Amino acid sequence: MWFILGTLLVFVISIKLASVLAVGLMMLHFRIKRDLQKMTLDKWNRYFAKIGPKGIFRRILAYYWLVLTLIALINMNSFWHGNLAYAITLLLAGAVYLMFKFISRKDDFQKIMNKRFHD
Repeated sequence: MWFILGTLLVFVISIKLASVLAVGLMMLHFRIKRDLQKMTLDKWNRYFAKIGPKGIFRRILAYYWLVLTLIALINMNSFWHGNLAYAITLLLAGAVYLMFKFISRKDDFQKIMNKRFHD
């Protein structure tokens, strides 16, 4: 019973942590890009116009999956004694969580992106 509750808690914390860390990595990516390429406002505008909302969304997804995979591997070795099934289940739970959030907030995301890219 305690193992099931503990595993559920690890899943919830891991998925939420992956979301926060993915946004942090995205911000770090932009900071490094700014410093290395000496980005000005005009360069940023061209960059975001080039990648568009889909490009931003893809980058966020890529960072989310990278972080969630790393967390799943760490959890597999730390909590689940090398059992790959739990890591795969965590990744599947992360996919379900992500799809739920996207479906439930798709309109909000589209409004933000449309406002940014069509003004």
